[in-house]
Amino acid sequence: MARFTDVEERVESPSERKVRYFLAVMFFIQTICTAIPFIQGTVEIDGELVDRTITAFNMLVNPGGYGEIGGIPLAIVGAILVIFPIVAFFFCVLDSKSKVKFIISGLCAVICAVVITFSFASYISLGALITLVLNVICLFMSAQGFQATAMRVRSQK
Repeated sequence: MARFTDVEERVESPSERKVRYFLAVMFFIQTICTAIPFIQGTVEIDGELVDRTITAFNMLVNPGGYGEIGGIPLAIVGAILVIFPIVAFFFCVLDSKSKVKFIISGLCAVICAVVITFSFASYISLGALITLVLNVICLFMSAQGFQATAMRVRSQK
């Protein structure tokens, strides 16, 4: 195909492609982890203690309604934990030309890790723990993606 301008096409290097695919898989796994319990604790209902678990999806779509005081902040936390990995997944899958995917994936990983750590750290359950570990891995792999992009740019000069 003939080029009509003097600007070269940005071609993704194999190492950038591997990092992008790895990040997409990690964010897909995080999206699946929204169905695993994030919060686990004991609450008192009608005078008896009941062990209760809440998933990230249940935080977003509260089946009992948002009438209680903690319902809205919990829904915001659930929205962050459900929507951000989906957005980062689609950026990693669809953006093959620029390094915006690494910026978005790094920001999503940091924001989700901060929300998990500071929202319900004392009631953390298996889903939150897995998501927290995946977010740390995604943060390091985003930095690796930046490094791969810098290496590609240097080799083109």
